[in-house]
Amino acid sequence: MSADVKEHPRDGVPTLTGALAFRAKSALFQLRRCALNLLVYKHARHRRADALAGKGVVAESRTKLWAEGEGSESFMQAGKVHNLRLALRRLDGLEVPAGAVFSFWAHVGRASRGRGYGRGRELREGCVIPSVGGGLCQLSNALYDAALQAGFEIVERHSHTRIVPGSQAEAGRDATVFWNYVDLRWRSPHP
Repeated sequence: MSADVKEHPRDGVPTLTGALAFRAKSALFQLRRCALNLLVYKHARHRRADALAGKGVVAESRTKLWAEGEGSESFMQAGKVHNLRLALRRLDGLEVPAGAVFSFWAHVGRASRGRGYGRGRELREGCVIPSVGGGLCQLSNALYDAALQAGFEIVERHSHTRIVPGSQAEAGRDATVFWNYVDLRWRSPHP
């Protein structure tokens, strides 16, 4: 950058026009994914298996639940933790048979107020914003990391557009999700 060019202080901050364009693109991608899910992917919901209790752990991933942050973000932190608990209830004890594909959204479902989700932290265009279902990427990151450790075939994964210092994105082990068109999907090779 030359010395006579000054960066506008709002560069990088989302605008109303940008937000509207984002929503329009999202709606188109969601419709496209809905059609693909119905006609091509046909994800089956996998069953819970009580027999898994005696099995060994194939892989695990751990991250801090509460991030260091400003006091103004504490409500988003609490919302994120609440959202993670709701999503984990949908996945706890889930058995993915050998050769089957796991889909994050097929099992977690849409994060909405009607389903009990609250406003948590979402990273959008480099800004942390409150969003219903915010924080679920922490779960998708952990699932992606564990799937890699277990040697699962990654069928679909999208990295975050911005890297948060201290996150798994720094190591390239992140997987963002956005209902319903940005999914995390993997295939289990283990019997």
